[in-house]
Amino acid sequence: MTWLAHNMYQEYFGTGYDVVHKFGRNLAVPTSFVGVSVGGLYLTPQVAAATNLRVKAGNTNDTAAGSGARGITLLGLDETGAEVEETLATAGVSASSTTSATFIRLYRAYVSTSGTYGTTTAGSHAADIVIENGAGGTDWLTIDSTGYPRGQSEVAFYSVPLGKTAYVTSIQCSVQSNKTADIVMVQRRDILDAAVPYQAMRTVLQLGAVAGHASLRPATPFGPFPALTDIGFLSKGAAVSEVDVNFEIVRI
Repeated sequence: MTWLAHNMYQEYFGTGYDVVHKFGRNLAVPTSFVGVSVGGLYLTPQVAAATNLRVKAGNTNDTAAGSGARGITLLGLDETGAEVEETLATAGVSASSTTSATFIRLYRAYVSTSGTYGTTTAGSHAADIVIENGAGGTDWLTIDSTGYPRGQSEVAFYSVPLGKTAYVTSIQCSVQSNKTADIVMVQRRDILDAAVPYQAMRTVLQLGAVAGHASLRPATPFGPFPALTDIGFLSKGAAVSEVDVNFEIVRI
């Protein structure tokens, strides 16, 4: 964070804040709305469907003693809405062990240890790293390896944990050259609701027919988004296109 941004946030929010930077990418946004993330994924099960997670069977080199990814760290919320973080050892062509924590949201995963000293030409994992439910069969998130191993999930969604209130202070969007896409920011509150009536999924911001790049830094931040609120971005293209969204969250 720059000195200017720090002082601006301190003036607006006081001293009790931290900053979360989120970014997502979807290489093939279709002509109907999907999530801005690799594969369009951001699962939002209800409390009763909280699940352990694991690393899906993958490349032989992405194993605990291999040349690729050795450890994967997961961040999300458990069924109480508390923020949880856990690291799993990879198991190559077999699925990893499952997390001890159970998850209802998974908004970040990254390669935390690798058998390769990463460089601009040598990435830290050998293939896509996919996180799935503990029993298998349902993908939750992908760390992409297209072109260059990313080492980090790309998910333009966030869920506000217990004890925090969130504000979105800036948004940057880009759309593949010579194409246009609609981009919508949404929120859904009270994610622990277990019975009707449920809170609605609501539009916070609509950007129509974005071409190239769009950047927003509003005079007053978007929010407040109270604890237990999903925040994220959906997109649809006039034709299949790549869409990227970066946004900055201040948590109080």
